[in-house]
Amino acid sequence: MNIENTMYTLGQLVRAVWPAGNVSPATLDVLLVQPATGLALITKHKAFASADRDVVDPLLAKLQADIKDPLGGVKVEDQGPFWLGYYHYLSALEHARNWGPEQLERAGKLLYGDRWQSDLARALGVGDRRVREWASGDRRPPAGVWADIAALLRQRQQEGIALLQELEAS
Repeated sequence: MNIENTMYTLGQLVRAVWPAGNVSPATLDVLLVQPATGLALITKHKAFASADRDVVDPLLAKLQADIKDPLGGVKVEDQGPFWLGYYHYLSALEHARNWGPEQLERAGKLLYGDRWQSDLARALGVGDRRVREWASGDRRPPAGVWADIAALLRQRQQEGIALLQELEAS
């Protein structure tokens, strides 16, 4: 995982642990410059202990086990993805409250076609059964799932734009 993905995921993790955004400025200062040290600080915080494991654990799984603080700290220009992840996750929290099976199906079909459930499950790193539970309304997808779906949609959009530009340039 590169520094951009690490910082983005840390931003999501901070918002997942502190959904109201009430993380201390001191914790943010450490995280932005020394991500490994900041991650250790977060995992010892009482807010982390009480955070929803179904939300936090998948985010932790995205981070490298051997995450290290870069020599000299993370440069300011490399800190932007943290804030992007932080605010994208805020949006995902809103989606988790307001979106349901209909939006999940629309996103799934847009990304993968009519047989979308297995492909979406694979892309999200969950079992087919879990996606079927979300699609039926038996369970609600956590905010992290909506954040991941939004990232998949953004990626597909960027790929589509790049292809369109290539076609138009020919």
